[in-house]
Amino acid sequence: MISWREQLREAILDYRYLLDRGYGSKASLDLVTGRYGLTREERLLLFRCIHPWSRAEEIRNKMGIKEPIILDGFNIGITLINAWDGEQLFLCDDGFVRDLSVGRKKGDSRLVSALLVAGELLISLGLDFSIILDSQISRSGEVAKGLREAGLSADVVGRADKEVIVRGGTSVTSDFVILLKSENVFNIISFLIDRSQIIRINEFANLDP
Repeated sequence: MISWREQLREAILDYRYLLDRGYGSKASLDLVTGRYGLTREERLLLFRCIHPWSRAEEIRNKMGIKEPIILDGFNIGITLINAWDGEQLFLCDDGFVRDLSVGRKKGDSRLVSALLVAGELLISLGLDFSIILDSQISRSGEVAKGLREAGLSADVVGRADKEVIVRGGTSVTSDFVILLKSENVFNIISFLIDRSQIIRINEFANLDP
């Protein structure tokens, strides 16, 4: 659980400065972690949510919907489950909502239900979409079967991240690397959860963008 303290605020400022100056994320994280005594969760918060402003803006400028719609199944499903469970969710520099679970609920029995909720939203918008699941994750075949039985398109592939990118159209994910390499992106999570659940890092820590 992240609790806001002055050392974390300073770490965010320093980390963002280093990234904007072109320093690598690992070296920068190691530096600020050591200087401010960051916890594992605080370090993870910086890694997942604080980005060079130029790259964050690049992603923001891709916001929009163009078919085909490709949904990163485990990424979206797990984030939504974490929202249901009351986990902390953060609005990151690129405008996307992320948690700090690092996929620890990949085997959750609610994955099909979560993806059906996401699918219902896309259907309500009149969009055709496919859900991509990574074969390296256990139960991916079972999840895909459940989605297909509900009438949704679901594919199990060897590398979900690559597949989401190469299919073009619009990527529905919060994976930073996928977002950077995609033509168009859609922040579906922000439409599926209560806005009051989202911690806006810059506002909460009194940071100027």
